[in-house]
Amino acid sequence: MTRQPWLACLSVAAVLATTSACGGAEAVAQGGRITVTVGTANAGAVLASVTKIVEDFNASQSEITVKLQQYPDAATLLQKTLVQLSGGAPPTLSPCQPSWSAAYAKVNGLTDPSTMLGAPEALSKKDLDDFHPALLKSTKVGGKQVSLPFDRNISFLYYNKQLLQQAGLSTPPATWEQFALYAEQLTKGDTYAADFFNSPYMVAVWDAMVHAYGGKVLNDEQTRVAFNSQAGRDALQFWVDLAKKKVVRVASEPSAGQLNFGAGKTAFFINDSSSMSFNAQAVGGKFEMAAAPMPAGPAGAFSELGGANICLFNKAPKNVQAAGFRFISYLLSTSNNGDFVKASNYLPNRASTVEALKDYYAQNPIPATAVGQLQHAVDPPTVQGWSQAAAAILVHLMNAVRGDETVESALAKAEKEVNDILQQ
Repeated sequence: MTRQPWLACLSVAAVLATTSACGGAEAVAQGGRITVTVGTANAGAVLASVTKIVEDFNASQSEITVKLQQYPDAATLLQKTLVQLSGGAPPTLSPCQPSWSAAYAKVNGLTDPSTMLGAPEALSKKDLDDFHPALLKSTKVGGKQVSLPFDRNISFLYYNKQLLQQAGLSTPPATWEQFALYAEQLTKGDTYAADFFNSPYMVAVWDAMVHAYGGKVLNDEQTRVAFNSQAGRDALQFWVDLAKKKVVRVASEPSAGQLNFGAGKTAFFINDSSSMSFNAQAVGGKFEMAAAPMPAGPAGAFSELGGANICLFNKAPKNVQAAGFRFISYLLSTSNNGDFVKASNYLPNRASTVEALKDYYAQNPIPATAVGQLQHAVDPPTVQGWSQAAAAILVHLMNAVRGDETVESALAKAEKEVNDILQQ
């Protein structure tokens, strides 16, 4: 394959050169190594896994040193990176949620990683084809490749096997209609079928249900709301009806879903794959936690993706960008992706990773359920400002489920507020 001339800068000699043939001033750390900085808001096992990959990469070669820049949370990472982009000094690369890519692209801050495919020790076009198509959808903005899949997760149904068995139910619900029937059989005393809890995650659940009822959250151009439709109303009315029947608990605490499920006070908990270890910790062996696909609606089964891709910023000199892409290639290799998946419970990015982990998935049915959901995957809106829009939607979803607003009023108000946000 013919490479762009500057791609040769990934070679050891060119990376360590002192000329500016690759564009911009050279950035070399002490000891002659190029420094690549990686912004991260990860914690716990995920941070430990990424840290090990960084340490192994640094020990594997003598040209590049990767350093993690830790941020306290995702919101801070986004805010500070936007500020740093305007000042010209962001990290070399960073995880970026799909809607963040739109914000970074708006200020022309991203490198197109596809221009670097095939450089020495870097991902190739064949590697790009190995990524799951559902995960690649959110890596483009305006048709331009701006990121690559990294730590993505997906929603599915966790359930308390013991509570289902006690209610005489041998299998989890396959449809939302069946979920509602099960809910009445599972609610006894202070034990409910599920929680509708005050968390942005419930917006993701409702988003997936809008698709399952045959609708869309935004129009195809992502410029206007499409959820104030029959599908959107049906998806919200579903939870309103369950709340009226007192078979789901309406909880103000964002963590109520996990806490009540872990305590055995709810039979179902819809959450993502990356929460697996936290859910297991909350359960603490009190019952057998199992998993099932998201229930299907009239239009089929849909499950919303979460998590982040990885972005490479274009503010650093070309040799630093090239070194950053070399680390991305190492991070996303089949072997390292497999180790990361097992440590973090995020989705495998590549078909080759799934194949390499087939024995692991055969022995671990909950992670296997997550992988199976990729065939039903939909992305949340990738437009800039979606986090703000989702927060506005949550207020009205909660109001409707509490009975403080009608379904029609809740969605009409949410529509106006979200359209205003999209016009900003």
